Amino acid sequence: MALSQSGFPRGHSREFLTSLAQAMGPLDAMAFDVDGTLAGSDSTVSSRTLRALTSLANAGIQPIIVTGRIWPAAARILHDAHSPGIVIASNGAIIGDGATDEILYSHPMSAQLSRDVIAFGRDHGLTVTLFLLHHMQADEEDFSSRFLRDANDGEAVVIDPIDEVDPEDILKIMYAHPDDQYLDQLTDSILERFPDFQRSLPQYFEIVDHGEGKEKALRIVARKLGWDLARVAGFGDGGNDVDWLRDVGWPIAMGNARDEVVEVSRAQIGHHADDAVADFIEVYLDIHSSSRPGCLP
Repeated sequence: MALSQSGFPRGHSREFLTSLAQAMGPLDAMAFDVDGTLAGSDSTVSSRTLRALTSLANAGIQPIIVTGRIWPAAARILHDAHSPGIVIASNGAIIGDGATDEILYSHPMSAQLSRDVIAFGRDHGLTVTLFLLHHMQADEEDFSSRFLRDANDGEAVVIDPIDEVDPEDILKIMYAHPDDQYLDQLTDSILERFPDFQRSLPQYFEIVDHGEGKEKALRIVARKLGWDLARVAGFGDGGNDVDWLRDVGWPIAMGNARDEVVEVSRAQIGHHADDAVADFIEVYLDIHSSSRPGCLP
C-alpha cells in the first residue's frame, strides 16, 4: 500500500484503493458519515454514490448511515438508493431501519440539559438550532438555517420560538456562528461547561444527551446484528466522527477530514467533492464478494 512520507497510508488512485481493499478483507458492513463524506460539496449524495450503496447492499455488506442530519433527511439517502440499511441520525440520538422506517432507538436530551445549553448559547451570541424527530427549529432565519436546509436534503428549519418546544422532545442542539475564529476562542468555555459538545464543522458545535452519540448507536446496531466491529469499515471527516471511528476495525478519513479524524484513522482516501466513497466501494466490490444477510431482525 502506498504511504506518505510520514508513513500514513493515503491516496485516491485505483492502485492505492485496491491495496486498501485487499488489506481490509471481507467486511460485514460499511458505515458512512454524510456531510463531508458521502455528500458532495453541494450537500447532495450523487447518483453514482447512491448506485454504489445499492451495489454494496446487494453484495451482502450492510450500508450504515451515521450522521448528524435529522431522521427524514438521513433515511432518504437509503430510500433514494433503493437499499436496505441502518440509519443513525441526529448524532446517534435516533436509530432507524432504512427499509421499513421503523424507529429502533430514540433518546432525547434531558430537559435540564436542553434548557442550560439554550441559555448558554444565547448568552454568547450563538445561533441555537434544535433537532427534533421530524424537523429542526430556530428562532430566526440566518446563515445557519440556510446551510442546514441544504445539508438536510431541503428539509427547512422551522422558524418559531424555540422556548415553545417541549425540551424533552429535543434530540440534539447545534450552536453556530459565522466567524469560526470566534468559536475557536469560545471552545474552552463551551467544553468546560458542556464536555459532550463536539466541533463537527468549523462554524458548528453540536451536542446530544450525556452518554449518547454515534459511538453508542453503532454499538447498539452491532449488538442487534451480531457483528464484530473489527469487520466494519467507517468513513468520516468531522470531529463528531472521531469516537465512533475508533470503534471500527477500519476507520478511514476523507481527504478533507479534520486533523483529529486523520489521527484515529488507518488510511485516508480522496476528497468528498470527488465521489471518493463511490471510488472506494466500486474498487472494493471488484475484489470482494459476500452473501451475508444485512437486515435487522
